[in-house]
Amino acid sequence: MCRLLGYAARGEAALADLIGDEGLRDFTALSRLHADGWGMAWHEDSEPVIRKSPEPGDQPEFEKLARQPLGDMGLVHLRWATPGLSVEERNSHPFRHGPYVLAHNGAIHPQDRLGEMLPPDWEARLEGTTDSERYFLLVMSRLAEHGGDMVAAIADAAADIDNRFEPNSLNAILLSPDKLYAVSWYHHSKIPEAKLRASGYTDPAEIAAYFDLAYRVSGNAVVVASSGWPQPEWTPLPNRHVLVVDCATVQAEILPL
Repeated sequence: MCRLLGYAARGEAALADLIGDEGLRDFTALSRLHADGWGMAWHEDSEPVIRKSPEPGDQPEFEKLARQPLGDMGLVHLRWATPGLSVEERNSHPFRHGPYVLAHNGAIHPQDRLGEMLPPDWEARLEGTTDSERYFLLVMSRLAEHGGDMVAAIADAAADIDNRFEPNSLNAILLSPDKLYAVSWYHHSKIPEAKLRASGYTDPAEIAAYFDLAYRVSGNAVVVASSGWPQPEWTPLPNRHVLVVDCATVQAEILPL
């Protein structure tokens, strides 16, 4: 299980400017629990740039990148590895396929059947061992089938995983060259309450909101993120919906999945 943050802005933006110094401190503090790696991605000239590490997010490089204007669209990921999936750089999020990048929050079970998720030719493209990378490649495999309609590809892949496996959450941030997609798809009944309590969560409301995503729209940017840090006046993203932000106009719309 992990934490996600994505943004689209008018021009290159630093994460610290988008969420403020206090927000950056609070979001980075989530890496104390979600300590199995961090990753950032943004676009330069329509090409993804990725920096990631299997180390916790409270690292100097993370702080430096968070305060540096990068692309006009990007994502941040803090990893809490699913037991059984190794902590190493190739398993750190985000993952890339061509011009597309994705980071995921959740776990897909059973692990001994993960090899069934993808067609063999797509399974051969894996670089790591995670359920998350397979989820991403399944979306990519469905994109052509849906004529380049990313929302349809996401909905198809998520429904397929939900039917054939037992995911607790398929929440994700996906970047294309011109749009940001924030996916809210989770099972509230599968929030791992015992694991969260054992890891220091004490507030029942925070536990109940663990898989929630929320977004904030301003005149210059749209930011969407996982729960667990203060998000006053942010708008909840409904379950089984996707937030789509057009990078050129920074206009957002919510679509059902």
